[in-house]
Amino acid sequence: MSGEFFDNLFTGLVSRRAFLEKVSTAAVALPLVGTPVAEALAQQGSVSGQVVTPSQPKAAEPDIDQIPDDNPTYSPSNIGGGGRLERNFHRRWIKVSKVPMVEGYAIYDARTQEVFPWPEIEARGVYLNFSGNVHMDGVIYEIPPGKAMAPRHNFYEQNLIGLVGRGYTIFGEGARTSKVEWGEGSLFAAPMNVLHRHYNSDPAKPARLLAITTFPFMLQVFGSLRLVNDLAFNFTDRYDGSPDYFSKSKRIEQRWDETNFVKDMRLSELVEWNERGGGDRSIFWKMAGQTILEPHASEFEVGSYKLGHRHPYEAIILTLNGKGFSLAGKDGLDESKSVKLDWKDGSVVSPPYYWWHQHFNTGDTAARYFAMTEGDFPKRLGIPLDVQQIEANQEDPRIKQRFEQELKKAGVKSAEVHHNLDESDHPGHAHSHGPGHTHSHPHDGDHSHVGDHAHEG
Repeated sequence: MSGEFFDNLFTGLVSRRAFLEKVSTAAVALPLVGTPVAEALAQQGSVSGQVVTPSQPKAAEPDIDQIPDDNPTYSPSNIGGGGRLERNFHRRWIKVSKVPMVEGYAIYDARTQEVFPWPEIEARGVYLNFSGNVHMDGVIYEIPPGKAMAPRHNFYEQNLIGLVGRGYTIFGEGARTSKVEWGEGSLFAAPMNVLHRHYNSDPAKPARLLAITTFPFMLQVFGSLRLVNDLAFNFTDRYDGSPDYFSKSKRIEQRWDETNFVKDMRLSELVEWNERGGGDRSIFWKMAGQTILEPHASEFEVGSYKLGHRHPYEAIILTLNGKGFSLAGKDGLDESKSVKLDWKDGSVVSPPYYWWHQHFNTGDTAARYFAMTEGDFPKRLGIPLDVQQIEANQEDPRIKQRFEQELKKAGVKSAEVHHNLDESDHPGHAHSHGPGHTHSHPHDGDHSHVGDHAHEG
């Protein structure tokens, strides 16, 4: 398959049927997430390191789009296209998959979250199905002491964060091989569809990785696990096997770095954004040529909290240090309409798509977090929604009162309470500040301070 074919695919000139026909000769029927793609990996040593060519195709099995839905949903009969079967391939996979998984809005500590035997990946792990997400997911991998996971390659974007322990990952084959060594707090990208294998460098203790991927989106678009797991195509614009692939880094905008590896996000530079008045500190990373995933890190001060907001893209947030809580609600943030999600270092929170949510720092240090969002991807999909934010002068007074009560419990002085300015969770999107008032900001722009009030990220 040529690069021109893929250009036509992603510009909408190739139908899904034509695409599947085109790749069917390259597709191998393997179960999802971690099936060994190199059955005879020469049983390479636990921490040795060459990845080899995938094994021969297995007999075909029904793909996700061919499995009937036990409880089909149809569009309303009184509209155009009424009675249409409404397909959700990711939800269908959730129902039939034997992968160990949990579902909800948050994981309190990904470092200690229970994991389960997962034969396909030759390790332990758990799939994080965040309620309401259809584009992004999370996976916790636990690699046994001194061992390695099964090799894999996947047709979706993927970033990984070191949670516990240390290890390394081998990417590519033959001359196009790269190695990245990671530890707790590390962030690195898995280039699209490149064969890779994760190793635990510690002979005595397990190591854990958190993966955030676009598997749900790719499955929703194509309905094919075979395509997602066994596409035979090299994205040479995303991975070239260069020796410095995981060591090179350059500042491409004032608070944007182009890099494929961050050694420790807990210690990473956060850039002041003074153009809008100062007070904001964040850093964004452009990684592995990704066009959907947009990772960044930010922090907010002691005694501060974010303004309530909602956005037309999904977000998965990992707390790097500090503690606090978040509120999330479909119809609002008052106590009767929202859920309270406590977090600390190691917590993972993902409010459902377009739900209102708000974050509060109840710790005695700045709270630093890593957030994975979708950047401008929803805009490119033509989703006609904007970021909406509850301004300080429109906020329900009970929100601040509740925060002050929580601060008192934590022993933090309530006099320090203020809104945090950082808007880094949604740069470059249009914002709605009440009926009839919507405007856009530059992709690198934040609002300025107005007294103690600020716009939020």
